[in-house]
This record gives sequence, structure tokens and C-alpha cells, in this order.
Amino acid sequence: MFSGNHKISSRQLYRNYATAFISLGALLGPLVMNRESLGSILLALVFTGLFLGTSAAVPRPGGNLMKWLCYANYWVLGTMLIRLTGVLVQNFLLTGTALWILLGWFYLFCYYNLYKGLECRLRVSEILFPFFLLLFLLLTGLMYGETEIRRIGELQISFGREQWLMGYELFCWMGAIQSLWHLRGRTGSTAWFKRTVLYIWLTGCLAVAGFALFSYCIYGNKGNTGLIYPVASAMTLAHFPGNVIGRLDALFIFAWMIGLFLLCSSLFAPLTDGEPDVGKKCLLFVLMVLSFGAACLPECMEWGQKLLYQILTPLQLLILLIQWIKGGKGRRKAVAAGCAALCILTNGCSSQELEQQSLVTAIGVDAGEDGNYHLTFGFGSSSEEDGEEPFETECRSIGEAKETYREYEQKNMDFNHLKNFYFSQEIIDEEGFLDFLQEIQINGAYSRGTLVHVTEGSAGEEAEKKEQTEEGMPIHRVLNAWYNQESCEISVITADGRYKGYVIWP
Repeated sequence: MFSGNHKISSRQLYRNYATAFISLGALLGPLVMNRESLGSILLALVFTGLFLGTSAAVPRPGGNLMKWLCYANYWVLGTMLIRLTGVLVQNFLLTGTALWILLGWFYLFCYYNLYKGLECRLRVSEILFPFFLLLFLLLTGLMYGETEIRRIGELQISFGREQWLMGYELFCWMGAIQSLWHLRGRTGSTAWFKRTVLYIWLTGCLAVAGFALFSYCIYGNKGNTGLIYPVASAMTLAHFPGNVIGRLDALFIFAWMIGLFLLCSSLFAPLTDGEPDVGKKCLLFVLMVLSFGAACLPECMEWGQKLLYQILTPLQLLILLIQWIKGGKGRRKAVAAGCAALCILTNGCSSQELEQQSLVTAIGVDAGEDGNYHLTFGFGSSSEEDGEEPFETECRSIGEAKETYREYEQKNMDFNHLKNFYFSQEIIDEEGFLDFLQEIQINGAYSRGTLVHVTEGSAGEEAEKKEQTEEGMPIHRVLNAWYNQESCEISVITADGRYKGYVIWP
């Protein structure tokens, strides 16, 4: 590879993007742990393969408008992935460190890597790729004996509407490797580029499927998070049950950081469109400062997801089809138009479904009558805008309460934004508390990063509060303590609303 003629070798191109796809596979893999969701990840891999295959066959966008629409997609994806990286580091490596400090450190080295140009970026991947891959193989080997291979037989393949929608969302995240389209024409030949793209896709398929099956063999049907973005999936994967090695989570996060660093560098790199000159470096600096500001905002993920799912990804598909139509005739144009219509219809269905959701942010569980529990559901900002009040009912489980809510409100409860569980102190030592834990571990709707609290007063009153605490014991640590028959500390909320002390459970 020579930076002077803007050419890169197929080997280094493969190493850079294969590493990125492996890193995405480690993050997205746990989403398949629910036995019914296998179809979603298969669809996402197929969508990604079709996109990559088409992008390898057609020229990259030449017009400035279409190029910058693609760059906007890469900028949003890069910003979201850097925030995910910062959250992972903050939760597992440098706890207590301000997120903006971690993000600033990450952006500094990303910019330095991009400042040096394409050659430096791919040389970094050439050095880190073998270490990155062998580290994951080492971690997999160290988990030998903790898995149950027979669980693979429990998986079910279905392609219902939910699987198609989740497959589309996963494809939007896997689309982070789409930036290799803008390196088309910079390899030795077009044939080598097409072959390299195929190898990248095959490697990514093996990585995604491998991590999915690996995590499923450990958790079975218990570990799926069903989140709209995969950060808590990474947290779940980082906390395997079983004392295999100390600080397994730190090793996983370190390995993810390598892959995500290369991936984010590849996403921001097209903003300079080749080897950067002084003007492009200044523009890149401004865009990365704006990205840093956006990544520091808690709303970054919510805004980014809406843009990614509803606007930017459909635009990417439309641009790809336009490039395809330019060089095609007759039947090819008809097929392209049909695909475009299918994409528009799919995106419309997803948007319509979101209007029927109530975003649950907190659940309070108090003792009820006749063996039931008094459940209180607090709702998020989207529901507050509609004037929706907290929902209370007496049921034996959260699932039963969800069905009751559907009968009264004609809407579904969405647990993707659930932040806190509140359990009154009188029920945590009862058998019913274990029933709730069992429901949480089996149901894929609950994030493993959701916080757990014990209340001396009413748990329902805490769930009704508009402002929710950001600190507490994550549910995955409570589940791990249960799995391993160990004890854990759960934070206590006093009767007057103070966060003071802990209880040892069990």
C-alpha cells in the first residue's frame, strides 16, 4: 500500500473491516439468545450481504449531494458507536470517571489516526488484527466447560413481522461497515475488491453467528435483552456466570475497544475523502468536535436511532439503488424499483408500530392481596407528552399486568427504556421475589443493565417519580449472584426518599 497514489492492498482492507465486523458480532451476538429471535439475525446478515454485494458491483457515489448523504450516515453511526464505547469503558474499566473525559480521549486518538491518513489507519489494523482475533479465541477457550452445547437444539427459526423489524434494526447497526463502499476503486483491481468484500461478509457472518451461539450456550433462553441498541447486550456478554477468570469483563471491553476504534476511524475517514490536505483536516476537526458534543448528550442514542432507522438507512438504500439503476436496463430497473418500494413499506410499518407503544421507565412491586402483587408502572417522556399517568394493578406477574394494561389502554408496554426496578423490603425475602427474577431472566424484553432497588416505603411511589436515579445494582449482577449461589448488595431507598445503605441478598 502506498499513500502517494491513494491505493490500498486488499489484505489490509480485509483486516480493517473484518476486525470491525468481528467487533460488531461480539456486540450484536447476544441479541439472538432468545430462541425465537434467530430469524432476525439471519435476516440482518442477509440484508448486509445484499448491500455489500451490490455496493461491490456498482460505482461509489460521484455527486457531492449523494456522497455527503452517505457521510452523514457514517457520522451519526460513528458518534453513536463512540458513545457506546465510552459507556462500556465507564461501566467496566474506569468506573467513576466522567463520560466526557473518556469520550475526549477516544476522539483524540481517532483524530490523530485519521490525521495521519489512510496508510496509518490500515497499518494500525494490520498490527492489532492478529492480537484482537487471538484474544477472542483465548477468551472462548477459557470458557470451555461453562457452556452447554445441547442448547443449540432449542433454537427456533421463524420469520414473522417482529423478526423482520428486528432484522432491519440489526442491519442498520451492521451497516457501520458500509463505508468500505467509498474505497471501491482504490484496490489493485475491481475483481479483487469484490472478492475482498465477499470475504469480509463471510467473516462477519461467522463472527455474528459464533458469538450468538456461544452466548446462547451459556444463558440459554435467559440472556436476551431485546434492546434497541446493543450496549447492554455487551454488558450481558461481559458477565458470564461462572468464575472462569478474574475480570473477564475487562478483557472483553479491551478487545471491543480495539475493534470499535478501527470501526469509528473507518466511519469518519470518508469525511476527508482520501488522503486529507490541510483544509480537509480542519473540516474533519470541526465535524469531530460536533460529534463529541453530540456524544456527550444522553439523548444521543435516542436521536441517533430515529435518524438511523427512519431516515439515513433508507436513504443509503435509495442511493445504492440509484447507482445500480444508472448502469442497468429493463429487468434490473424493475427489480430495483420493487426493492425500493419494499424498503419504504418496511420502514413505514416500523414507524406506525412505535405509536402504539408506552415506554415504561420504572416498575414498582409491593405486596398485594390474595397472593397478588401491587405493580406500578412509570412511563417515559413520550408517554408524558400524551398525558399518560402511571398505571397500577394487582397481578401475579409483570406479564399478566402487561396484558391487563393492553385490555384497558389498547397499547403495548415497551420495556426498551426501562431504567429501574423497585421492590419493597417486605417481599425480597419471599418466594415471590424469585418468581420475578425468573420472569426477568426468561423474558427477553428486560435489559440486563436495568437497576434494582429495595424500598423501605412504597415501591410504587418511587416508580411514579418523574426523575429516576442513575445509580444502583444492575439486574445482571443480581441474576449472577442467584446463579452462582452468592450474595450481593442491593441499594436501599429509605421511607423519606433517601438513597442510604444496602441490604445483603439473599
